[in-house]
Amino acid sequence: METTTEITTVEEVKIGRPAHQFDDEQKEILSKLAEIQCTNKEMAYIMGCSVETIRRHYQDVVELGQARGKLALRKAQWRNAVEKDNVTMQIWLGKNILKQTDAPLDEDDKQILPWSD
Repeated sequence: METTTEITTVEEVKIGRPAHQFDDEQKEILSKLAEIQCTNKEMAYIMGCSVETIRRHYQDVVELGQARGKLALRKAQWRNAVEKDNVTMQIWLGKNILKQTDAPLDEDDKQILPWSD
């Protein structure tokens, strides 16, 4: 008496919605939205997906776009300050980059002045 064992395989069944896939053109649109500093909620609405999809699958695209946007803004500020001699922008950049202040740093200002008649 010979016994044979049959082995059956069970195919994997994926539950839930299929993974969201953006094509290259859609990724470029997402990157451009991130460049102008749109929120994840705004980008998800425009792209027709959930915020979680943006976070889980396209965060690298978003971060690169945001960095490009910040770089473009920084270049524009620099051009305004240096090439166009915008004094307001020069002061703002001086305060924020060079840590300059409106008040002079004088160590002697805390000493009592001598009294004289």
